[in-house]
Amino acid sequence: MPCPRHRRHTDRIHSVFGSGMTQTETAPVVVTGANRHVGAHMAHRFLDDGFAVIAQYRTTTDEIERLTERGAIGIQGDFADTESTLAVARSIADQADRLRAVIHNASAFSPTEDDPEDAAAQFQAFFEVHMRAPYLLNRVLGPQIRGENDTPGDIVHITDIYADNPGPQYDIYCATKAGLQNLSASFAKQLAPEVKVNAIQPGPISFEDWVDESARQQMLDATPMARTGRPENIYRAVRAFLDNDYQTGAVVAVDGGRRLGG
Repeated sequence: MPCPRHRRHTDRIHSVFGSGMTQTETAPVVVTGANRHVGAHMAHRFLDDGFAVIAQYRTTTDEIERLTERGAIGIQGDFADTESTLAVARSIADQADRLRAVIHNASAFSPTEDDPEDAAAQFQAFFEVHMRAPYLLNRVLGPQIRGENDTPGDIVHITDIYADNPGPQYDIYCATKAGLQNLSASFAKQLAPEVKVNAIQPGPISFEDWVDESARQQMLDATPMARTGRPENIYRAVRAFLDNDYQTGAVVAVDGGRRLGG
């Protein structure tokens, strides 16, 4: 079951966001996977820019503590479980009458397991996080996602450049990210004109600790910008979608040119 942190803010959100909006009293932005790295950075940046934030997370981290101290609503839930996912969606829906945007950032990433039974379990887990959870959240929350003054709200799916050009050692990851990208296009049709739905394909933003130095250098050598991106690059791409009221069904790569090949 989801575990909202600092639920004392709930009444404030219902009353403040119901009328008399100001820049600091806007409908909240939902960021999934907000407990680390890009998700945490985006949640902090939305707060910096005057948005209220609902931060979904699976495990508590120092970043979640910092976000809730800044006024974000934290909702804990495991997207690998259907009931937990639906409970998260309903808990988010209860926080405010209107949501400005939902940013689907939660992700799982690792090479495909060698053992077929392990790979089957991995496929199920990645499908649940990358496809089923965004699908269910969009279905539940879609009617509440709206911009101000009759402008459209936003859904942004964080996919990957390898959704279009899969790597053989990461076929499960790539396939489920490609599925998420397909869902993004589908929801762009379903939810228009009230909601714009777009996708961002990050390239190398940072490396997991288990990626060795030679693999890191190989990736950088194949990236025209010759460096990894920063979480801020993803945030700026997300904000560009939110700030453009005539862009939906788009897929934008933020990858330093990595998709062009080396």
